[in-house]
Amino acid sequence: MHHHHSHATVKHTHKPPVRRKLINTILMHLHDTELWASHLPRVPKNLSLLALFGFALGAASFSGLVPDSNLLKFSGLGLGILLVLPAILAGLFAVRKWRYASRIRNQIFDSLALRGDEKVLDVGCGSGLLLNGAAMRLTTGKATGIDIWSPHSGGGNLELLWKNARAEGVADKIEFREADARNMPFDDAAFDVVLSSGALHHISHNFDAHERAVREMVRVLKPGGKIAIWDITHMIEATASKMKSLGVECEVKPTTSDLYAVYISSP
Repeated sequence: MHHHHSHATVKHTHKPPVRRKLINTILMHLHDTELWASHLPRVPKNLSLLALFGFALGAASFSGLVPDSNLLKFSGLGLGILLVLPAILAGLFAVRKWRYASRIRNQIFDSLALRGDEKVLDVGCGSGLLLNGAAMRLTTGKATGIDIWSPHSGGGNLELLWKNARAEGVADKIEFREADARNMPFDDAAFDVVLSSGALHHISHNFDAHERAVREMVRVLKPGGKIAIWDITHMIEATASKMKSLGVECEVKPTTSDLYAVYISSP
């Protein structure tokens, strides 16, 4: 048995072919946090470097730096295109995602019609999509975000949150606290507006967790305040139903996508 185990260990230490390593590297960077978790359009740095190398390789193939061989020239050009392509696809994806998210964000804040002096809470603020959007429309107000960074909830991290805040020019108008939406460290009626985008379906692994999060959102909201939630349809419907049972007036409005935003005014 010992001999068999040793043989298996040695077998798995063989180096994979260069092509497989290249493909694995590309796939790894396509799962880059900034590409998937950030609402701002960014291309992973290593994919950009790969594209730069591919462009240089393609250009060199027809600049006299390669021996006068059509096979070598076209091979170099083909490889160059293959190296550039992942960055182009990642860039197109990032821009399309940003246009989609910013359109929904504008729709939400146009409906909220902030005065500018509100205290705003973003529950599960992620990379800062709604948090930053609120801060942009505040003058003397303040936007606070809470989150618990989890590898199973879309990625993201505190560094990315502040990077996006600086990029959107609102770093001085936001603050962050690491906190659980089911047990918020805030007083009752502390906020004029409570926001959440795509967080409830990660929080709500069971009925009790969802109910606790909803109750907390209502608890920290001032009388006459507003709650705006953007999430998948069934989660919006469940949340609206729960808030109505708590005496909160709800209005569900479809967005321009297959997701829904719900705008809720407290009595």
